[in-house]
Parts: sequence; C-alpha cells; structure tokens
Amino acid sequence: MPPTYLTKDPVLVPNTGYIFVAPEGTPKPTLPLDIRNLRTLRETVGFPWASIGNTSLENGVGHETEGDDAEVLGTWQNPSLRTTNPPKVYTVTLALADFTIDTYKLYYGGGTVTADGSFQIPSVPAASTKAMLIVAVDGDRHVVEYYERVSLIGAEGVTFDPSALTEMPVKATILGGVAGLGEISPVMWGKAVVVKPPTVTALDKTTSAPATRIKITGTNLNAPLTVWFGVYEGTDVVTTPTGTELTVAVPKPVETGDLAVDVKVETNFGESAAKPFTIKQTP
Repeated sequence: MPPTYLTKDPVLVPNTGYIFVAPEGTPKPTLPLDIRNLRTLRETVGFPWASIGNTSLENGVGHETEGDDAEVLGTWQNPSLRTTNPPKVYTVTLALADFTIDTYKLYYGGGTVTADGSFQIPSVPAASTKAMLIVAVDGDRHVVEYYERVSLIGAEGVTFDPSALTEMPVKATILGGVAGLGEISPVMWGKAVVVKPPTVTALDKTTSAPATRIKITGTNLNAPLTVWFGVYEGTDVVTTPTGTELTVAVPKPVETGDLAVDVKVETNFGESAAKPFTIKQTP
C-alpha cells in the first residue's frame, strides 16, 4: 500500500530506532516499512541494507549543523535588504554499542582482522562512504531518514565506564547524492497497519445555525478526528464506540449571513468526501 501520513497528531516519541548502512548510492527502500519488529523491518528494508546493531539509549542520534549564520545585508535606504545563504555541513552522530568487526571498521576508519580474530587498528584511518537509513519508531508509526552518501568515521574517544554501556561515537557527515543531501519522511503508519479512512454517508441536517448539534453517520468515525465546516472546525465532537456516527456543534463563522460550506471528517487515516451544508445565520 502507499504510505499514509498522519494528518492528526503527527508527533513522534522515538521509543525504538534502527540504523542501517549499505554501499553508497543504494536506493531508499519502498515506504512504508514493516516496523513490527527487527525481523520484519529487515525484510522490508531488504538487501544490501545491514543493521549496525545496538546504539545508545541515553544519547540517541544527534543531528548537528556546522557553518556560519546568515548575515543581514542592507543599504543606507534599507538596512535589512536581504540575508546571505552561507553553506552548511550536516552531520549525524551515532553512539554505537556493539563490539563487532563492522563497528570497529566504522569507528577506526578501516582495519583488518588478524589470524586470531582480533581487529587490527589501521595506522592511517580512512572514512568509509556509505548510504545510511535511520528508522525512528513510535508504536505503529515511524519516520524514515535516508542519505544516499555519508562519510563515517569515529568522533570522540571511547570510555570504559563500569556503570554504563560502552559506546563508540561515530560521526556521519552527509555528502549528498544525485537528488540532494537526503530525504526524511513525515510521520507515517507502518506497513502492517490497516488504513481505514473515514466515510460520511449522511448528515441529519443540511442547514443549521451555529452552536446547533448535527449528527453525522458513516464509517471509521473514530477519535481522534476533526469535523470541518469549510475552513471552520466543528466543536464538542462526541463519537460512538462503533465509529458509525458522531454528533458535533456547528461552528460560528467570521462571515455574516448564510454560508454554504463542505462538511468533511478528517482522521489520521485521511479525510472523507465532502457533504454540502449551509450555516444558517439569517432569521
């Protein structure tokens, strides 16, 4: 199914996150992703994307910007004529928590494996260039960041702290690709979520005064939702457990006189088709 972006409450608390890397230039996987668990996510992300493993719970994923601030340029007649557009460098810092050969290569910038399986740190580190995918998950919703080309190498030093998981911070400098620096999705439902947009079959009134309650029947009329009367939001919405009807108070518009509007119901899954309605404001 195509991605369904949240139109109500499009906020995200990233309780879980996953980071994948692949050879530079690897295309972004088809959205949405199946985020039920790591196995289903790996299947929908597909080859050659590979998870980098565990990352810090405390430090998360840090986004930073480097570069000069915009300056205001002006003339004697107009002191604020325009602003400059200084170049920016965007970086993402990842606190890696897995002690694996692949993690060492990202942190130390290359390296080889010895005969006994140990990792040999290179004397001259070289950043690796890869594609990167960050998936931030909040229950059944998620946001996906995609970068066609990033340069990865260790950032700060590693500290062995007896009271905390040891982390290897790696900085990913975004290099950009054919279509720009990268892409980030709005908040969207996971692939496994059944998307049911609302439908409106009938209004019990087609003309009514402000503050009057009307009943709307249809399907998937479940909260959270908004009832629109043109550009005005209906108030005091009461839904039923079955999601087949609701009642709402007609809003008071700014305009005077009778006002013809379209009534629509909007939920996280989309909006219904419009039904004609008249807000009655004349005797």
